[in-house]
Amino acid sequence: MFFNHKSHKSPLQPSIQLFYNNTRIYQGFLKDIPLKDSVIKDESNRFFNDPEPCDIHRTAVRLRITEELLIKLIEAEQSEGCQLLMDLCTFEKIDRIILN
Repeated sequence: MFFNHKSHKSPLQPSIQLFYNNTRIYQGFLKDIPLKDSVIKDESNRFFNDPEPCDIHRTAVRLRITEELLIKLIEAEQSEGCQLLMDLCTFEKIDRIILN
């Protein structure tokens, strides 16, 4: 009862919508965005000297990446944010971002 708060929106868990050609290709929390496995492995190697990260390291890397990503998306122009997401995530094309 007390632990089932998945529908509660927190400012620490912003939601994001990604679009390409006026079609929404992703909607969900930024923390759940699908990151490229190569990005997770590279960052795990950098942070933990672990090129084959366990679930704990993967989770820590994902959290760090999405926190840094949020800061960069807030500061970036729309086109820069789209390119950054394409570099980090599994989406091939993005032309518009909405952060909530």
